[in-house]
Amino acid sequence: MPGVRAGIATTLVLVLACAPARTGANVNGPAAAPANGATEALAAPDAGAPRVCVHDPKELAPCTEDCDRGIAFACTVVAARAELVKDLPRAVHVLERACELRDAPSCVSASRMHANGRGVPPSRARQIQLLSVACTLGDTHACSIPAKAFASGTDVPRDERRAAELWQRGCAGGDDSACAQVESAAP
Repeated sequence: MPGVRAGIATTLVLVLACAPARTGANVNGPAAAPANGATEALAAPDAGAPRVCVHDPKELAPCTEDCDRGIAFACTVVAARAELVKDLPRAVHVLERACELRDAPSCVSASRMHANGRGVPPSRARQIQLLSVACTLGDTHACSIPAKAFASGTDVPRDERRAAELWQRGCAGGDDSACAQVESAAP
């Protein structure tokens, strides 16, 4: 799952890049107390240190701030939390924000919520639109549903050229059913 791996890698980069440096840190245990006896510096985090977006149900503000700044991973954390507390309209909104920020799995998740009417009125057209974006971003499993819809004109205007493009993207990513559609359309 390339999207999951990318999300994990982004998390690690954010945590490592944003975590405040700890002076005197010891790999085998807590940092040694400073020689001058000022242990307060180790007990309390640095007031000027950046806050890090992590899956912490108690502290969602850093993730919300990062999402607002355009960090897709942070949006996925906020969406997961919103879904957990049953704030489905917010979850859909934040997943769509992550989709705009080029996170294909978020596009797929938001499309499912539109298809099922979870947090928003059901909208097949919006589902197709979000899956098309996910396909364009490289999620080849997301290509078939919008390709079929555009080919048949079901719930979206019929667009054979767009359907062919989506089938080709799916086939290029190894989706056998998409390849069968590409082959059947070939003269």
